[in-house]
Amino acid sequence: MMTEDEIFSIWAPDESLWSCWVKPVLFAHMDSPLSHLPTVEPEVDVHWAPVPEQKHALVLDLPGSEGVWVALALAARGYRPVPLYNAVPVPFSAPIYLPAIGKAIAAVDVMPTLSSLRTGAGRLAHLSLASDAPPIFLLDANRQGDGRKMQPHEFDNRSVCFTTDFPSANYLLAQGIRRVLLVQRGATYPREDLSHILRRWQDAGLVIDAMRMESPGQPEHIEVARPSWYRAMFQRALAAIGLRRARGGGFGAWVPDPSAGG
Repeated sequence: MMTEDEIFSIWAPDESLWSCWVKPVLFAHMDSPLSHLPTVEPEVDVHWAPVPEQKHALVLDLPGSEGVWVALALAARGYRPVPLYNAVPVPFSAPIYLPAIGKAIAAVDVMPTLSSLRTGAGRLAHLSLASDAPPIFLLDANRQGDGRKMQPHEFDNRSVCFTTDFPSANYLLAQGIRRVLLVQRGATYPREDLSHILRRWQDAGLVIDAMRMESPGQPEHIEVARPSWYRAMFQRALAAIGLRRARGGGFGAWVPDPSAGG
């Protein structure tokens, strides 16, 4: 059985140009018994993807573990998955579901993603990917939760992505990457937090295309408008307002009881 360090090294090998961007947050919780739950690998069709020789960077902003499975199918074609998941799972000893109120205790259920990363490591380890294989950046489309107001004693692990979570446009261009393909469900336009990254890339000359996973076909070119507080020094702080940082990195903490304050 692989350790969490071994699993992380498979997803972030030393020789890859993109490993320094792989987020260690979920990998630090691979010792959770729930990460060993069996996973059902879905059938994934990635005929829509450009061939790696075209040097596209892909951004998969897909819900839960779907992005992991799509990325593994693309890895078999020569792409390098780069997981950017930033939400901490519920602590191991805590319940994950509250029958009395009919909902999960956590804002975002990351356990299927955690389990898929563990299972997928075995597949990824058997692929011979080039050190400069084009990247697939993986985000959880559910990172902001389901919109509910978090209550005391619930686990708030909603998260956002920042520009520092991704390589700069200059770095991408230096690797020969000129186009970016955003893949989502339900929409082609990026979410607010991701739009800050894509707009910076666009300003530097990269072409941004988009495609919906439920209707794969010819990608459409998109122009990313300037998001609110674009390039503002305090944009990062604004984006994280109301979110709870985990002590060991990433996002996730219990919502305190207001009456328990000092």
